[in-house]
Amino acid sequence: MQINKILNTLVLGGVFALTSTAALAAESAAGVAEHFKLTVETTKEALNHAKEGNEHACLSSIKTAKQHYKEITGDAAGKGLQDAMKRMKEAQAECEKEGGAPKAAEILTEVVATLEKLKGK
Repeated sequence: MQINKILNTLVLGGVFALTSTAALAAESAAGVAEHFKLTVETTKEALNHAKEGNEHACLSSIKTAKQHYKEITGDAAGKGLQDAMKRMKEAQAECEKEGGAPKAAEILTEVVATLEKLKGK
């Protein structure tokens, strides 16, 4: 009788564990899509700030975009996205320089185009 209770509890616990894991996976896929969208948006903000010559705001937007990028996992974090983020790091280095905004805008234009292409996939 005691063994039956233990087995029933284990089986029931396993069912609940599998159910919550499936729900978590669905949330993760939605979360990845949301963070990808936010990465694109904040990169566009960085581009606009760079075009305006505002290095400080450009840096802030790049840092925010990189935080969203860190939340992207799985197939969405492929080589294309990684390469775009390497270029964003170059844009960040330009924004850290006095008068580096024009070069950063050039780089960020490429990054935004790449992200838009990846977003469409």
